[in-house]
Amino acid sequence: MQLATVIGNVVSTQKTGKITGLALMVVRLLDADLKPTQKIMAAVDTVNCRPGDTVMLCGSSSARMTDKTKESCVDLAIIGIVDFVSTGKQGMDVERTS
Repeated sequence: MQLATVIGNVVSTQKTGKITGLALMVVRLLDADLKPTQKIMAAVDTVNCRPGDTVMLCGSSSARMTDKTKESCVDLAIIGIVDFVSTGKQGMDVERTS
Protein backbone atom coordinates (compact mmCIF):
# COMPACT_ATOMS: atom_id res chain seq x y z
CA MET A 1 0.00 0.00 0.00
CA GLN A 2 1.17 3.52 -0.73
CA LEU A 3 0.05 7.10 -0.11
CA ALA A 4 -0.48 9.60 -2.92
CA THR A 5 -2.09 12.93 -3.71
CA VAL A 6 -4.78 13.12 -6.40
CA ILE A 7 -3.68 15.72 -8.94
CA GLY A 8 -6.21 15.26 -11.72
CA ASN A 9 -8.42 12.90 -13.66
CA VAL A 10 -8.24 10.92 -16.87
CA VAL A 11 -10.94 11.24 -19.49
CA SER A 12 -11.40 8.03 -21.44
CA THR A 13 -14.38 7.69 -23.75
CA GLN A 14 -13.80 3.97 -24.31
CA LYS A 15 -12.79 1.46 -21.63
CA THR A 16 -12.86 -2.29 -21.36
CA GLY A 17 -16.12 -3.72 -20.01
CA LYS A 18 -15.29 -4.24 -16.33
CA ILE A 19 -13.98 -0.70 -15.75
CA THR A 20 -16.69 1.12 -17.68
CA GLY A 21 -18.22 3.66 -15.32
CA LEU A 22 -15.20 3.85 -13.00
CA ALA A 23 -13.28 7.11 -12.70
CA LEU A 24 -9.57 7.14 -13.46
CA MET A 25 -7.52 9.60 -11.41
CA VAL A 26 -3.98 10.91 -11.81
CA VAL A 27 -1.99 10.54 -8.58
CA ARG A 28 1.45 11.69 -7.42
CA LEU A 29 3.09 9.24 -5.02
CA LEU A 30 4.27 10.49 -1.61
CA ASP A 31 7.50 9.51 0.15
CA ALA A 32 7.87 8.42 3.81
CA ASP A 33 7.83 12.09 4.92
CA LEU A 34 4.58 12.68 2.98
CA LYS A 35 6.45 14.81 0.44
CA PRO A 36 5.48 14.52 -3.23
CA THR A 37 7.77 12.41 -5.41
CA GLN A 38 8.26 12.69 -9.17
CA LYS A 39 6.30 9.47 -9.80
CA ILE A 40 2.89 10.07 -11.38
CA MET A 41 0.44 7.27 -12.16
CA ALA A 42 -3.18 6.63 -13.12
CA ALA A 43 -5.41 4.73 -10.69
CA VAL A 44 -8.99 3.50 -10.64
CA ASP A 45 -11.04 5.44 -8.06
CA THR A 46 -13.14 3.15 -5.85
CA VAL A 47 -13.91 5.75 -3.14
CA ASN A 48 -15.08 8.89 -4.99
CA CYS A 49 -12.01 11.00 -4.25
CA ARG A 50 -11.23 14.34 -5.86
CA PRO A 51 -8.15 16.40 -6.77
CA GLY A 52 -6.26 17.52 -3.68
CA ASP A 53 -7.18 14.46 -1.60
CA THR A 54 -4.48 12.32 -0.02
CA VAL A 55 -5.36 8.70 -0.77
CA MET A 56 -4.28 5.12 -0.10
CA LEU A 57 -3.37 2.99 -3.09
CA CYS A 58 -2.98 -0.71 -3.58
CA GLY A 59 -1.43 -2.22 -6.65
CA SER A 60 -0.84 -5.39 -8.60
CA SER A 61 -3.27 -8.24 -7.92
CA SER A 62 -4.48 -6.52 -4.71
CA ALA A 63 -5.95 -3.73 -6.84
CA ARG A 64 -8.40 -6.27 -8.26
CA MET A 65 -9.79 -7.32 -4.86
CA THR A 66 -12.32 -4.49 -4.32
CA ASP A 67 -16.00 -4.96 -5.13
CA LYS A 68 -15.68 -2.46 -7.97
CA THR A 69 -12.50 -3.85 -9.56
CA LYS A 70 -13.06 -7.60 -9.16
CA GLU A 71 -12.22 -9.54 -12.35
CA SER A 72 -11.00 -6.43 -14.19
CA CYS A 73 -7.70 -5.40 -15.74
CA VAL A 74 -6.78 -2.97 -12.94
CA ASP A 75 -3.20 -2.63 -11.68
CA LEU A 76 -3.60 0.36 -9.31
CA ALA A 77 -6.66 1.26 -7.23
CA ILE A 78 -7.49 4.07 -4.84
CA ILE A 79 -8.94 2.29 -1.81
CA GLY A 80 -9.20 5.04 0.83
CA ILE A 81 -9.16 8.78 1.51
CA VAL A 82 -6.69 9.75 4.24
CA ASP A 83 -7.77 12.10 7.05
CA PHE A 84 -4.82 11.80 9.45
CA VAL A 85 -1.33 10.25 9.45
CA SER A 86 0.64 9.45 12.60
CA THR A 87 4.35 8.74 12.12
CA GLY A 88 5.06 7.91 15.78
CA LYS A 89 6.61 11.20 16.89
CA GLN A 90 4.01 13.49 15.43
CA GLY A 91 0.63 13.38 13.79
CA MET A 92 -0.16 15.18 10.57
CA ASP A 93 -3.65 16.26 9.63
CA VAL A 94 -4.28 15.85 5.95
CA GLU A 95 -6.56 18.61 4.73
CA ARG A 96 -9.39 17.49 2.52
CA THR A 97 -10.61 19.95 -0.06
CA SER A 98 -14.32 20.72 0.06
